[in-house]
Amino acid sequence: AYFHVENNCACFHTGLYTRQYQAIYACFERNKKKDTTLKWYFTGFCDAVSSKLRYVEPLPKKPYFPMMQNGVNFNPEWPIRVNAEHILSDPENRERLPKKLLRFKNLPLLLETAVELGRRKAVIEPGLVVPQGYQNQLQFLLPICLTDMEKPNLAMTLAERNGYYLGNTCLTLEMAYLNARMIARPIAPWLTSLVKK
Repeated sequence: AYFHVENNCACFHTGLYTRQYQAIYACFERNKKKDTTLKWYFTGFCDAVSSKLRYVEPLPKKPYFPMMQNGVNFNPEWPIRVNAEHILSDPENRERLPKKLLRFKNLPLLLETAVELGRRKAVIEPGLVVPQGYQNQLQFLLPICLTDMEKPNLAMTLAERNGYYLGNTCLTLEMAYLNARMIARPIAPWLTSLVKK
């Protein structure tokens, strides 16, 4: 699952990502030179849409190293199911979204895409997701960038389920800071930047 070796092609997921949060793969070809003992030679790095990987299916998985983050274990590899219908039909949740986006017809798709971008960022930056307590349960706060890929507009609460996370609620960054503070002093930059030193 972590290495693909077939015919003249070999590759693996490096665990690194492009600036657009696309996985980077290391690619190799079988060495046809007779005066060497090396069976393979490195041909370069590429992302999933590269022609070097056009016949590789499925793509190799990213190596996984479980890590404790802020004393709790968040798994960024788990999928996130976004309850966009609830978020966009609930007046309190809707009020927290940037006003200029509310008239967009593709807002559910934009919200789900922003959540996936946040999940990919969390793969690279393990400390990005912070815990919060809610009704005697531990949840996680994921920063969501809707209008700028680098600046969060809000946070989505993620409740752990059996092998995935459920996103039912959006919070303003101020609300997220206060909720996270109830568990521990927030150290994630997207939250600490709210507090003037």
